[in-house]
Amino acid sequence: MIKDEAKFHSQLMVWLSHNLKKFPKSFKIETKVVRRNRNTFSLSELSAKEERLLLQAKHGTCIQTNSDYGGMGTYCDGDVVSGGGFIFIKWIRRGNKEFMIIDIDALVKFREDSGAKLLDEKNAKIISYLIGYLK
Repeated sequence: MIKDEAKFHSQLMVWLSHNLKKFPKSFKIETKVVRRNRNTFSLSELSAKEERLLLQAKHGTCIQTNSDYGGMGTYCDGDVVSGGGFIFIKWIRRGNKEFMIIDIDALVKFREDSGAKLLDEKNAKIISYLIGYLK
């Protein structure tokens, strides 16, 4: 799954570079994939920390510091993000180039209103901000 998510994330960065006008000037993203043998995304895969940071970025200001001590180094020492929070989710299956972009508020509302612990592709399309296509 980590390999699938890394591949999707790389493809997504190329797509995003061509589609930035569709988004706020500043936002945070979380990339998720649904495993090949699954039909639903478990909402528990979005950790409390990820959800909190996405909500902070959407409704306030998310400030994060990046450590230079990780061995790999960082691009900069910190980020200040305010404007939006999105989950980019893709169902991994042969030939699928489609993915959904779900605003963090829409996901939280769906979870609270329905009481669901799983998100299927049909509901993801209903609550999505945008549907994108990879080349």
